[in-house]
Amino acid sequence: MWLRKFTIAFIFLPVFINAQDDYSRLLDQYMSSQASINDFSGNVLIAYKGKIIYKKALGYANREWKIPNTLETKFRIGSITKQFTSAAILQLVEKGKISLEDKLSNYFPAFPKGDSVTIHMLLNHTCGIKSYTAIKNFSSISPLPYSKDSVIALISRQPYDFSPGTSYSYSNSGYFLLGCLVEKVSGQSYESYLNENLINSVSLRNTGMDRLDSILPNRSSGYVLSQRVYKNAPFISMEFPFSAGAIFSTVDDIYKWQMALFGGKIVSGEHLKKMNTPYLSKYGYGLHIDTFHNHLHIGHSGGIPGYTTNSEYYPADDLYIIVFSNNTADAPYIGKALASIIFEVPVVQPYKHKEVEIDGKLLDKYVGRYRTSDGTIINLVKKENKLFRRTESGVEFEFAPESNSKFFALNGRDNQVEFFIDKNGYVVKVEFIRSGVRTEMRKVIQETALKN
Repeated sequence: MWLRKFTIAFIFLPVFINAQDDYSRLLDQYMSSQASINDFSGNVLIAYKGKIIYKKALGYANREWKIPNTLETKFRIGSITKQFTSAAILQLVEKGKISLEDKLSNYFPAFPKGDSVTIHMLLNHTCGIKSYTAIKNFSSISPLPYSKDSVIALISRQPYDFSPGTSYSYSNSGYFLLGCLVEKVSGQSYESYLNENLINSVSLRNTGMDRLDSILPNRSSGYVLSQRVYKNAPFISMEFPFSAGAIFSTVDDIYKWQMALFGGKIVSGEHLKKMNTPYLSKYGYGLHIDTFHNHLHIGHSGGIPGYTTNSEYYPADDLYIIVFSNNTADAPYIGKALASIIFEVPVVQPYKHKEVEIDGKLLDKYVGRYRTSDGTIINLVKKENKLFRRTESGVEFEFAPESNSKFFALNGRDNQVEFFIDKNGYVVKVEFIRSGVRTEMRKVIQETALKN
């Protein structure tokens, strides 16, 4: 029996190795195209069935000095930080120092409605506390080195988005308060607690809290695209992101962290299950839980000026996909495109678009308000015989025609809209193509008023 099992394994092993080689080639083809055509800058790591099958650094860590990214380059990971914060809180729960049902008022007696907010609500964004990033003048105060007490005072003055526990709204403020709770309960600074109990415990040698006054070897610079021209990212004081988004790391370290977290080495099985439970809007504790092509995935994206990041784990497939960018490329959907390649789902490869002239009257049948299958709202409006996407905040991006029925974004992003027309000239299907991932759109309101 042993010989038979060994023979079967031996026969199929080369097949699996060849499959990994094919995936690696296809993954590299896609990422190389993202770099050459869409100017992707950042690092990517993909591990499948226990092996790293693709890892690559692309673009520049510093555009002014033409210093390329390397696999040792450190990136700000933004909101991926939140899973570190939630893990720290759950460790303190396991030590009996705090309870998930404790009230915020136990620790911040003067905080408005603090007796209605639980630690559980802070962790899964059902607390109703307005995110400081949603404050109207946040861009003007974000460069200032606010003290923690000043940030808490700022947060406490904002009206609640809803009554605590009744709805969901992503709140960086909630995770800022969780970091302060770690300090109050542990008697250590947030940074010290993370280093001692999370970072050092799994030997993350290139991960830590980003301190602007420190010399950090291999630190990447962040860039933003404005009017199709790259600029240095606007300065932000790291006092604001704090426990909601101030960690730096590498793709290798985050892979190691994810394996430790989901392998039960950070928190107990009971509390890991709580982290991975989809509450409102499919959010757990510092983690999103959803499906993609019917594959369960758990992870988080991050965005902070100059950087976008994404880290996802597909447990049934033993698949980890980590994408870091230092020029605000669409890391979450690039990650989904890479997953699609592994799942053998067609992906639109990046290509150079060529604008053509079309009859502006054709646009009348395309304008409207659409909702994609993942819930994204896309408003398409017509102005001066051109098609624009108007965001919910009112920002507009032009979509230029490359045919009578397909349009591409002129803002430098890999976004396209394609309309499928029947023989009678009716639109029968609409797809939004984001970094190569096709998502069907359905018109939800006939918004003729949007035509202007």
